[in-house]
Amino acid sequence: MTEEPVTHEHIYERLLAVESKVDNIDKNTEHVIKAFNAASGAFLVLEWIAKAVKPIIIIGAFFGAIYLAIDSKFNGVK
Repeated sequence: MTEEPVTHEHIYERLLAVESKVDNIDKNTEHVIKAFNAASGAFLVLEWIAKAVKPIIIIGAFFGAIYLAIDSKFNGVK
């Protein structure tokens, strides 16, 4: 069993096949990368919302405590 010698043409054909596969993988992963970037942006926005909600909850709890204190003073604890 003798092997054929590898020619420049064979190498070039294989190089084109590999390049085609790499381009195909690049096209397929492009959507995945866009989805990850979009998710990253969404998490950033959610982080900002969480930072804004914390003080609002604290202020709400403060006013709730004041309301309960006033309510219990005027209506008495039952």
